[in-house]
This record gives sequence, C-alpha cells and structure tokens, in this order.
Amino acid sequence: MTKPIKPHHLISTVRNRGERARALLSRMIRDSLTGLYNHTYTLQQLQNEILRSEENQTPLAFAMIDIDHFKSVNDTYGHPMGDRVIKSLALFLKQRLRKTDTVGRYGGEEFAVILPNTQQENAIALLNDIRSHFAQLRQPAHPEDLQVTFSCGIAMLTEDNNEMLSSQADQALYDAKHAGRNCVRIYTPPKEKGSPKNPAASAS
Repeated sequence: MTKPIKPHHLISTVRNRGERARALLSRMIRDSLTGLYNHTYTLQQLQNEILRSEENQTPLAFAMIDIDHFKSVNDTYGHPMGDRVIKSLALFLKQRLRKTDTVGRYGGEEFAVILPNTQQENAIALLNDIRSHFAQLRQPAHPEDLQVTFSCGIAMLTEDNNEMLSSQADQALYDAKHAGRNCVRIYTPPKEKGSPKNPAASAS
C-alpha cells in the first residue's frame, strides 16, 4: 500500500488479508471431507494437552475410533456412501463431545478423540454411549438403509507413557476389533492382560 492511505481502505485491506490468512490456516489444519482437524494437527493438540495435564495434574484420555467393516460399505454401496458414513460419524462426534474436547480425522475411517480432565470410567461411559447411539442410526442407502458400528480403544495418560499414548490407544483399538468389534476397550499393560477386563468397557 502506498501513502497516503485512507482509513477505510486500510481497514478493508487488513480485514481481507486477515480473512485470507484464516482461510489458509483452516485448509492447513482441517480435513477437507469432514471439517475435523487433520492427523498432524490432532497429534499437535495431543502433545499440548499432555503438557497441560502434566502441569495441572489432571487426567487425560485419548481414544482411537475405527468404523467397523468399512471396506464392505465401500464395496457394497460405493465410495460416495462411504464418505457419507464418515461425515455422519464426524458430525455425531462433534455434537456429543464437549467444546473442550478435540476430535480429528486420523486417516481413512479412523478418528481420534482427546478428552482433557476426564477420568477413565467417564471416558469409557461417554464413548460407549456415543458408540451405542451411533449404531442405531440408519444411513439412507439403496436397496435398504444401512446401520454402521465402530470400535474404540482408550489410553489414559500416566506418569511414564506420554510418548506412547497414541500407540497404546491404537493397541486398545486392536483389542476391541479382536474382541468382535462394536465395543470399547481400555489399554491394559501386557503384564496385566491376564486380569479380568473392566466390565464397563464391554459393548452394551
């Protein structure tokens, strides 16, 4: 801009450049299909929440969610239907989680949820409730409506697992898949896997 600058031109220019900067930032951190945070930004947020939880001595839960039999949905109903299912779950999660929670699309049909200041039993109850209600939704499809479920794995932040939280949640998700899908599992350290599972983490 060249001087002299009229005040209304300056305000208009700054506003337009600010809007362009916000739009560019949104494209960098948001998933284009769902509008959720993308993989990279979600992991950045997880690190931020880990530091905050350690500083404030508050609990932190990290959950991985994966749509069950998603390949079958794509193969049977087509990829546009698969995209609709992904967007449906994204919207469902946004509506049922708190504003202080973070939900991101981790990749493909996988989602990640960060639950600050959340105890283990509350995280299990919340995600089991979301899982149960989402399974009841009917996705409009041809020749008949489709109902979809998801599996979920949860890991809790401890004193020595801050660098392994995402991999532990992924292991819990694997356990949920291995248990028959459509359920929530909490990460259990290998030495404790012989002990009974938390009944609250089972599919209802």
